[in-house]
Amino acid sequence: MEGDIDRILITHEQLDRRIREMADDIAACYPEEDTGLVLVPILAGSIIFLADLIRRLPMKMKLGLIAVSSYAGAVTESRDASITRDLSVDITDQHVLVIDDILDTGKTLRLVGQRLRERKPRTLRTAVLLRKPSKAPADVTADFVGFEIEDEFVVGYGLDYDGHYRNYPHIAVLKPERY
Repeated sequence: MEGDIDRILITHEQLDRRIREMADDIAACYPEEDTGLVLVPILAGSIIFLADLIRRLPMKMKLGLIAVSSYAGAVTESRDASITRDLSVDITDQHVLVIDDILDTGKTLRLVGQRLRERKPRTLRTAVLLRKPSKAPADVTADFVGFEIEDEFVVGYGLDYDGHYRNYPHIAVLKPERY
């Protein structure tokens, strides 16, 4: 796997440090005496980010999983997003935090946000590990952003190419000949 990597953009240590800071910022937004928080990770790219984040959140929480497909097979450009597994928990009048790996074209977060707003949550916020400011549309925002990166195709720490590299511990750019 190391031979496929062109360069590391964000090390595991940098990820760990920033996720701790994000957890503090998120916890400060939600009152402790309240009903808790429903985390809605967008599968499958956000699972590693989610796992590290929830261990650092000092509050009651539930998980509501949703799966969206926008990168089918061996592609590096997002296609139209579609929900492949819908949310199975009631979020009516709940504080909801959507967790995603990357804000790129905004198609995934736009789709999920529309679907969740129909269910009338008390609040709806978004946390993304990565954001590409040059591509992210103005109408799709994230309340919590881990890192801003250039418009490069990245893998690792949950992000994949054709199902591979999710387990790579850093955020990295693949060698061009690998995709």
